[in-house]
Amino acid sequence: MRQITPLRLDRVARAVGSGDRDERLARARLEALSALAHPGLCAPVEVVREADAVVVCAPRVPGVAVAAAGRCEELGAWVWLAAGVADALAALHEAGLAHGDVSPANVVIGVRPVLVDLVGSALGRERGTPGFASPERAAGAAPSPADDVHALGALALACAGEAIRVEAEAWMAPLLVTDPSARPTARAVARGLPRCAEPARWRPDPAEDAVPAASLATVRDPRAWHWRLRRHPLRAAAALATAAAVGAWWLWGPEVPAVAGRVAGDAPSATGAAAAPGASSLPEPDPAAAAIQLTRSRVQALVAGDGEALIALTVPGGSAWATAAQEARALDEGSAVSGLALGVRAATLVEAGDTAAVVDVRYGVSAHTWTDGDGAIATVPARTERVRMVLAWSGERWRVREVSAPP
Repeated sequence: MRQITPLRLDRVARAVGSGDRDERLARARLEALSALAHPGLCAPVEVVREADAVVVCAPRVPGVAVAAAGRCEELGAWVWLAAGVADALAALHEAGLAHGDVSPANVVIGVRPVLVDLVGSALGRERGTPGFASPERAAGAAPSPADDVHALGALALACAGEAIRVEAEAWMAPLLVTDPSARPTARAVARGLPRCAEPARWRPDPAEDAVPAASLATVRDPRAWHWRLRRHPLRAAAALATAAAVGAWWLWGPEVPAVAGRVAGDAPSATGAAAAPGASSLPEPDPAAAAIQLTRSRVQALVAGDGEALIALTVPGGSAWATAAQEARALDEGSAVSGLALGVRAATLVEAGDTAAVVDVRYGVSAHTWTDGDGAIATVPARTERVRMVLAWSGERWRVREVSAPP
């Protein structure tokens, strides 16, 4: 006997497949999802058959789909969206499930971001939305948490407006790498993004500039993300002005007061790097020596105009990494530094753990000039500076996570 699903305004019905096999898979998925109670997941309430069609019924989520919301121009609202979707995905992944089609049509913005359409991809008949699905998924791989993370990165970039594009591309770059094992977990994204900017609820209205999923079908090479952006001379000039004001670690932390005394002509030897108690078990080289080398390498990369080298010094997803992406962007747009030389006076290990360390570094920079892509020149006088560097051990070397003024 044919069953007809009655029309209900509080539910959405979607045909996801046909036949007994698809019905079994859909019901198994429904059972697995019923154990989750995350407010960012719109779990289905029943699976029915209409002749041969398998139909999933789910609650109707009030709000605006990302596909119809237009671009987000506020960084806090964008972080709220991306972190909210990441948190919902983390709940799925921690239950051993994957969504399989994170895309603008499947995220609704209401009192919080909500993932919808949680069953269709589980039947094995879909490959995700072009432009959002990962390379391995597009090649035929099954849905996976790593694929969801890639799709989240593409989704976040798709709705990022011009005003926040640099930050969005920098912070989403780790999610879009080709190697699935190198992508962060959804939980890491959910925890890390709110540390980059304070989340603030996004209240979009359906907009004329909304970008439908079909127009975002081109998959970019994620290895070249920061060189393929459109040029922003005014933004590069603003970054250049900040560079002139702050010095060697510009944009990585607030300006620090000058320290009296002559600047050493080169970095100290082991006697110039003070060790913290219990530091002997730390990976080699020791963090104080690594902080010195990282500072040297940063200056060398700035002088050489090597944005890739700048980014490689940092921890992906950290505040220093996001800023290095901005610096790489400025260099790519024609900014250049000349006459910059470094002298490190001291490096002191303040705190250390198995995979993280805090180091205070005092150094001096020579007088030098910054030139932006339009030829504007900013002159920076010689100065001595102090910074506090938070380092993280990658398993192979130390990298910079954060830089700030010491207390």
